[in-house]
Amino acid sequence: MNSSPCVITAASAVTALGADVEAAWSGMMRNIRGIRPMQRLPRGRYRSDVAGEIPAELEAALEAPPGARVRRLALHAARQALRQTPGSRDRTGLVLATTKADLDGLGAALRGEIAQWPAHYDPAALAIDLAQALGLEGPVLAVSNACASGLVAVAQAARLLRRNDAEHMLVVGVDVLNEFVLGGFSSLAALSLDPCRPFDANRTGLSLGEGAGAIALCRAGSLAGAGLGVVRGWAVTNDAHHLTGPSPTGEGLQRALRGALAMAGMAPEAIDYINAHGTGTAYNDAMEMKAVTAVFGENAPPMTSMKGYFGHTLGACGVIELALCLKAMEQRTIPASMGLESLDPGVALRIPAEHMPVPRLDAIVSMKSGFGGVNAAVALTSMEAA
Repeated sequence: MNSSPCVITAASAVTALGADVEAAWSGMMRNIRGIRPMQRLPRGRYRSDVAGEIPAELEAALEAPPGARVRRLALHAARQALRQTPGSRDRTGLVLATTKADLDGLGAALRGEIAQWPAHYDPAALAIDLAQALGLEGPVLAVSNACASGLVAVAQAARLLRRNDAEHMLVVGVDVLNEFVLGGFSSLAALSLDPCRPFDANRTGLSLGEGAGAIALCRAGSLAGAGLGVVRGWAVTNDAHHLTGPSPTGEGLQRALRGALAMAGMAPEAIDYINAHGTGTAYNDAMEMKAVTAVFGENAPPMTSMKGYFGHTLGACGVIELALCLKAMEQRTIPASMGLESLDPGVALRIPAEHMPVPRLDAIVSMKSGFGGVNAAVALTSMEAA
């Protein structure tokens, strides 16, 4: 297997804050929340009426043909990234990350509103359709690994590049809000009535969101032009603790963090910023804080969550937030953990409530966890530090 690092050549995202990375980053830096009262979905039916819903006017302007919302969001993000990507399409593959694919269409079929099963309710079918629409002829995979799907997909793409199965890989993460998702999280009593407050001592739950992100990668040796960052290491683990709840010890996430650092050949003290999963639920945030303390110690680097800005985008969050990590690296600014007012007593970690300009931001670890006990971590460095 080729052990050369994988370079990120392009990144894009569409969220409740806007149709690209620049719009999302600008909104974050202005402390704008994309978590608002829902407009497209019914209010009063679920535990919470707020979510990171993509505004109708933004959706109408997407660079994608009419059709299933999940396909439109994915195509918009993918085309943005491909425009910045060199290389022939015959050696470019695709890994799709999604938890639910086209549940809107599936629900309509089950209710008898449409005569046929939707074409994209299966993640694999959606992945194949996207690759065909984009003219990609390399390997095509679909990852549906709960909320860690995005980072698992990045790891899978990097693995294919290291095996020389493709020259370029496009990772696309996408999920949309629908009544099934809202109903499911409501039944778990996991939704916050107000916009979520990750890591806050008085947090009451998560806020759902929707969106898509895309990241293009190639092997370092085949790079033709400038890169945005380097995927140095990754790891995926499972704590096998509970169907929906994380292990309270954070053991699985600890192993994922240590594994990503080991593959990258980096010591914990080399990391400048930790992009947390940070959903805002009591159990997830407590588990993450324990895992980070165990791996990085009391001198852990600053850690924040991005979900207070545009909500938890489920299988897309790993890709969207990695794209924004690249922007943070470029701007040398650690984004604030939106909604944080007071940390749990006894927490020694640095979780800034305000944006934090730093003289150096060359190494980032992003971590995500999901139902079924899955944990994933990716170690990212700047081009200068590679």
